[in-house]
Amino acid sequence: MIKISGVSKHRCHLGEGPLWDPGAELLYWIDCFGPLLYRYDFHSDETNSWRLPGKTVGSLAVREQGGLLLAMDQGFYTFSPETGQAQLIAQPLAGRAGLRFNDGKVDPFGSFVAGGMNSDYRKHDNCPMLRLSPEFEVSEILDGFTCFNGPCFSTDGERLYVTGRADGVIEVFDYGSSQMPHSGAVLVDHCNPDGATVDAEGYIWSAQWTGERILRIAPDGEIDTAISIPGQIVSSVMFGGPELDLIYVTTVGAEVCGDVPSGKNAGMTLVIEGSGFRGRAEPCFKG
Repeated sequence: MIKISGVSKHRCHLGEGPLWDPGAELLYWIDCFGPLLYRYDFHSDETNSWRLPGKTVGSLAVREQGGLLLAMDQGFYTFSPETGQAQLIAQPLAGRAGLRFNDGKVDPFGSFVAGGMNSDYRKHDNCPMLRLSPEFEVSEILDGFTCFNGPCFSTDGERLYVTGRADGVIEVFDYGSSQMPHSGAVLVDHCNPDGATVDAEGYIWSAQWTGERILRIAPDGEIDTAISIPGQIVSSVMFGGPELDLIYVTTVGAEVCGDVPSGKNAGMTLVIEGSGFRGRAEPCFKG
């Protein structure tokens, strides 16, 4: 039987970026508008938080050599939870008026991909997808996004799934060791996708901004499973826990883009137990 509960009492305006660190058995997530970083210790049941510099934070990754990587405002930063200090790597969105970083994910080859959105939510297709290599080199690898969201990869790294270039659509691209998306096609339409991940069987899990649910989608685009999350605007999804059998979802706690959640736990990061599915560990950023 499925059980849904809160990870901690903390509520976000716009919760995003849930990320499980399997080595340390920690769960991270962010409040984009805090901007705040949260870290939940699975064993102590304690949650710590850090207020970040700047105005917004879009996504994060665990670094192989320790600490975190953040896509924040218009730049990439390293961040040390021990010191609370952020250090700028590059500002690839600087000079692009109104753009800020949104979602991001480490690819199977150890690079970090992230993309932009317009800070005032204008639906202009002027937002790029960028790749930060382990050597801290930045490349623009895809364009045409109105709001970059939900990047995730097939288990072999040959396919990239992403949303944000057309309303209600998840696209699939060939990716592979070239780390250059090409041969794009529509995988799913007529949904409202946000953050996403891929489970141990290669199925895509997509948080649905409307509909109060998350979807499990087969690699051929067929919707396999839906899990209802009543009263919530669900922003992202990630597997975690020592057995990778828990599903963590971030939610919206206050008005965003005219949408207002109705659930009493709006803004909390939630954990779903008893789904019967397992995830896989997300790779660390090699830089």
